[in-house]
Amino acid sequence: MEASHTPLDITDRKNAIRSTMRARVSALTESERAAWSLAACGRVVGSDAFYRASTVMLYMPMRSEVDVISLALEAFRLGKTVCVPHADAGRKAMHAIQMTSFDDESMDADSLGVRVPKSGRQIPHDSIDLIIVPGVAFDARGFRLGRGGGYYDRYLAHLPRSTDTIGICFDCQFVDAIPTESTDIAVQSVVSEARRVPNESDHTS
Repeated sequence: MEASHTPLDITDRKNAIRSTMRARVSALTESERAAWSLAACGRVVGSDAFYRASTVMLYMPMRSEVDVISLALEAFRLGKTVCVPHADAGRKAMHAIQMTSFDDESMDADSLGVRVPKSGRQIPHDSIDLIIVPGVAFDARGFRLGRGGGYYDRYLAHLPRSTDTIGICFDCQFVDAIPTESTDIAVQSVVSEARRVPNESDHTS
């Protein structure tokens, strides 16, 4: 029988994975980041979830994350509504803000230093059809390891069952198993430049 783990044990295990992932991602070249980001985004574009979605929530990428700008541009091209998270550190919460441009003059930074639109209408969480979720690491069950703030877990916990959730990462960010707690929320599928788990048929097939 597997021994139970205390919250401190789990925190230590999560921090060890974060340290390993930072080293792995830091070792990637700029050309690898660019090519693998495009490949991972291509897997999202080919998914049924993206095909069906009218409103897509993604994120403004940091250097350690898959660059999803190409995915946002494809959503714009197809006439989909695009929104990004806006964090409220004081309330330990986030909400979605519509994005219509990547122009630097239209962007600001939220309380966590992440780029967000200076203005834009707030999109209710139950109006979002698909959420693209970043992570420091993922496992094949869809559990993710974030940066430790819990923002995405709290947000995902309140979504309707009809909302599709896709995690996105570089393939080197997959691990055998993410240590989990009761507050950790799994995504429905995860894509990288090399795979999509669980595998699903393309909407074009």
